[in-house]
Amino acid sequence: MKYYLIKMLTNDKGQDGSTIAVYNAKDNALVAYHQTLANFHNASDVQYAVVQIINENGNIEMMEVVDHRVQPEAE
Repeated sequence: MKYYLIKMLTNDKGQDGSTIAVYNAKDNALVAYHQTLANFHNASDVQYAVVQIINENGNIEMMEVVDHRVQPEAE
């Protein structure tokens, strides 16, 4: 089965950096998924990102959101 690592990314300049990578083994997709999330969580220029692994049947296997947008403080 094929697995697709989908990265939807907006940087702090509002630029899109979205990509899709194809893996033939789930373990390889999982390693790339976790490495990507670690990089996005630690990057100062990533404003918002959604990272997903989707199998060839279109089912979402894993998904996480990285949100570094400044949230307004509650009054």
